[in-house]
Amino acid sequence: MLACWVIATTAGLDVGQVVQHGAVRDDSALVATTDVDWVRVNFRLDDFPALDDAWFAAYDQVVDAYLARGIAVYGLVNDEAVATAAPLGSADWIAAYVEAATAIVDHFKDRVRVYELVNEPNDYAGGTSARLPAAQFADTLAQTYAAVKTAHADDACWQVDLVSGPLLSFDGTSAADYLQATFDAWGPQASYPLDGVGYHLYVAQGADSSDGDVATSMAANLDATRAVVAGAGGAQPFWVSEYGWRDDAVGDADQAARMQVGFDTLAARGDVAAAVWFTEQDFPDNAWGVFDAAGARRPSADQLAAIAAANRPALDARVVSVAAPAAMTAGATGDVVVTVANRGATAWLAGDDIRLGAAAGCPDATVANVVTWQPADGAGYASGVADARVLLASDVAPGAQVAIDVPVRAPDEPGTYEFGARMVDDGVAWFGGTASAAIVVAAADGDRDGDGDSDSDSAPSGGGVVGGCSTGGDGSGAALGLALAAIVARRRATSRAG
Repeated sequence: MLACWVIATTAGLDVGQVVQHGAVRDDSALVATTDVDWVRVNFRLDDFPALDDAWFAAYDQVVDAYLARGIAVYGLVNDEAVATAAPLGSADWIAAYVEAATAIVDHFKDRVRVYELVNEPNDYAGGTSARLPAAQFADTLAQTYAAVKTAHADDACWQVDLVSGPLLSFDGTSAADYLQATFDAWGPQASYPLDGVGYHLYVAQGADSSDGDVATSMAANLDATRAVVAGAGGAQPFWVSEYGWRDDAVGDADQAARMQVGFDTLAARGDVAAAVWFTEQDFPDNAWGVFDAAGARRPSADQLAAIAAANRPALDARVVSVAAPAAMTAGATGDVVVTVANRGATAWLAGDDIRLGAAAGCPDATVANVVTWQPADGAGYASGVADARVLLASDVAPGAQVAIDVPVRAPDEPGTYEFGARMVDDGVAWFGGTASAAIVVAAADGDRDGDGDSDSDSAPSGGGVVGGCSTGGDGSGAALGLALAAIVARRRATSRAG
């Protein structure tokens, strides 16, 4: 347990293979019914020959679909993302992995702010030794950290959270020895190349185990691993990116009950930044899902929704819509209406510092606003295109929505310009998704009625609503699928059935 600081734990869901044989599987609408705050997405190479434009376009669809629903993305960069025939852990493989991880972070860093590096490196996978020796795992983490964060130390957008690949643990096996060997490979340092410790918990899997066994085994494994981190002088939080029980082993009721006990055990610690349920939907011979293979909803899906609702962060927001002028004349004025829902646990009070702010770009928002805001006197301020606010006119209760009017003035030169906005607790942190819209600005002589104003009515923006990224950098970000390798799936089918 941590004595010096406490972080909140929110609920997430592993969403499996989101790109299969080149086709995007968009389950964002289904996942949204579980009310989770984030999903875990595995950036697999799939059938693509390389991380090319087509690959990035496919995963852009996945990421943007979840962000548009106010669900943050927690990324996994596994060896499945590496296009090399070099042996796992070899110098050539590590170089290829670092190149792939850096390219993925570079592309998604404005939208995905937390990345997990190498899945279950300590997994024996049916053999007698870890699939990636600890020293090679340490080298992989160190080189990736250097390429992503150290090499771009002056660029805040690159300062994402890098989480060590999740360690596989189960009853009586905490994987603390593997983590200790990883720290030993680095040697004593003032700081280590990880912002969090990834962890998988598969305990009390049998039908003959109890809720008490769940809590006891989880605590024992986490405490043993925490001792390793503390012994190295670290305080990195855990990111539990997989925990779960097979429905065919424990039954519908116990699967839901153990989900609650497991989450409560993790949340009570104060050192767990994330708790991801494994998994969204059953896959062949693996009944881990909150939905079965046919998509039928299990009681655990409702339990997950209840957990997520009860453990909301204090401040969170979902962009419902953006209504912006379809076109404007250079220099003309108009209005953009951003409708947002209070998805957090506390009310937004009109007299407090909660307001809509002009998006300042990564890492504070997914876009940078370049359209001038002109709020009325007393309704806000505008000191620059990326430094403007519109105040709330009334309180907004949790679960309620508010439409915020943003008077804007088009730039003087023709072109296409980005409007961007995000909720902010001024002086503290940005939160929720980013609202964006592209506004086409025509030359002033295109003004048909000669009054110098825009001739277009406001209309809903064409798909400009995307999710935001966490403020990041402190190792306890809020932003957080995994596609299991075939060998891991087979192992779980036999070893975790209880």
